[in-house]
Amino acid sequence: MREILSSNRNSFTKAGPFGLVLLGLILAQFTAPSMAQAPDLIVFNGKIATVDENMTFVEAMAVRGDTLVALGSNEDILRLAGPQTKRVDVKGRTVLPGIVDPHRHLTGYRAEDFPEVKGVRVPPSQDKEEITRGIIEAIQKRAQEVKPGEWIIINPMGWAARELILYEEITRADLDRWAPGHAIMLNESGTGAYSQILFSSKAREIIEEELPVFKQFSDNDIKGDGVNLVNIIVKDIILKGRDKEYAESIKHYLINAAPPRGITTVGTRILRTPLNALFILDQKNEMPLRFGWFFSDGSYYNPAGFYKRFPNFVGVGSKYVWGLGNGEEVVESPTTGLCTTLPIINPALREHYRKANIELCRLLHPVIRATVKDQIAYGRGVEYHGAGDRTIDLLLEIIEEVQKERNLTDEDIREKRLTMEHLALVRPDQYPKLKKYGIIMANTPGYFARNIDKSKAANIPQNFGEEYLKWHQPVKSFLDYGIITVMSEIGRPFVALKRYITRETCFTARLPEQGEVGVEKCAIFSPEQAVDRNTALRMATIWPAYYMVQENKIGSLEEGKWADFIVIDQDYFSVPEKQIADIQVLLTVLGGQVVYANPDFGPVDPDLFRSPDYIKDAVLTN
Repeated sequence: MREILSSNRNSFTKAGPFGLVLLGLILAQFTAPSMAQAPDLIVFNGKIATVDENMTFVEAMAVRGDTLVALGSNEDILRLAGPQTKRVDVKGRTVLPGIVDPHRHLTGYRAEDFPEVKGVRVPPSQDKEEITRGIIEAIQKRAQEVKPGEWIIINPMGWAARELILYEEITRADLDRWAPGHAIMLNESGTGAYSQILFSSKAREIIEEELPVFKQFSDNDIKGDGVNLVNIIVKDIILKGRDKEYAESIKHYLINAAPPRGITTVGTRILRTPLNALFILDQKNEMPLRFGWFFSDGSYYNPAGFYKRFPNFVGVGSKYVWGLGNGEEVVESPTTGLCTTLPIINPALREHYRKANIELCRLLHPVIRATVKDQIAYGRGVEYHGAGDRTIDLLLEIIEEVQKERNLTDEDIREKRLTMEHLALVRPDQYPKLKKYGIIMANTPGYFARNIDKSKAANIPQNFGEEYLKWHQPVKSFLDYGIITVMSEIGRPFVALKRYITRETCFTARLPEQGEVGVEKCAIFSPEQAVDRNTALRMATIWPAYYMVQENKIGSLEEGKWADFIVIDQDYFSVPEKQIADIQVLLTVLGGQVVYANPDFGPVDPDLFRSPDYIKDAVLTN
């Protein structure tokens, strides 16, 4: 793994003259300052895991500005202090680099800030007639409250609601009849995040005006892609032009979503309104974390040839907001099902797909395939949902087409640092090409729980057979084969770390279709794929830093890197494995400034905080 990362370290210096100039201007700011000046901050009396090549541990480190300038013993580092140097005694606790999550959808907002897009919830029921009545009542009630043409968002929940949309038991004509002239979005949000979706004629008219390419997608093409479409509609259509309001909302959303969990860097797809909001926060120096973004859902947004005309912006930006590339989450919709070569052994699921009339292998759609091909040919393609093994086959086919048509070498492809996500099913015969092209395999810890959730199409034992669990996120096999392997869409980092160390996950059903409601079930999946603690930590720090094209600045605690670190309440390296999930973050520091302080850490100098927004319930010194 180290050899792979080292060989690609400078791959993004080939972004062309435009990219080189911008990157040069940015990188010129990152040069480590001379030690002739005293540090601004010293952290001492800790067990500091640098996560460098040798997993070195030190007692103390010094920060000047936002950069680490020295690491070593308490005695050596404290000797560097000047009259103005702040000191933080971590009292023997363990210090780790900030967690890097390259696939975490943190572009949301607080519902209380935009109540018009909250939607009306229709409670789950196993009775479709009851659900239908609830939908009609909710639509008609809301139609009396909004002006004609304004959006009505209805969120029926549960498997029965999902079937009403997928089996076309409720149609666009029904929505038009129940509230004529209104833009209605029926968005089933039951056991998956915004899974199935249906629009009224007025709603489609508005979407097609904003996104002309949308005309090329039928209702059957889109009804299983609610997770993407709801984001487009809410953020870039309904909230269009409200960038400043969105910036304030997303700032507080991010403050609560990332620093308390020890996450200091995320990467995710982005739309116009959230991206403008991030730029606003960055200009005001109010970003609560580092953010790598990529243009998403291009098949809905952009006509053929868009990416050919668009410049390669990978790595360009600021210390807090920079470009990662272009992505296409609609290559597969795992909430609907897996695009796989395996036969389905679950009769109920087979019948479900027969009646649903949807194509699980979204890359077979000509618009989506053409978009992905352009993204890979003319830039960097990231966050492709290769959850099923056939989707991985299709993505590899596109890479080979691009390589042949543009006369690219294997090294040219590797320099793009293409990524695949989720990885519910990966066949061993796919490993050679994954390694050959340097594909970054981003494993999602939450997918383990899908093997217990009876409502999930990605439940491998139930729907495909217990023997295929060996294809489920085979992390140890990836590493042994020399494939770049990271952790993504982490959620709770220490829960995720425990899952890869033990391969155990637990799940509690919330709805009847998921299993026995309220009962926690735990299982161990493919224990031979477990990794040690050091490896798991690298999967959440330095290796995803490579995914984020910032491995020289984040992911480990070394001189010249940004001072992003966390202090935790238990020693990750020595607690029993089962207790790793219980580890709590006590302090999160971004660029030498505190962005989260748990009261259990103890008193913190208020001058160390990035802004008063981060103080909250922290205990402050006098």
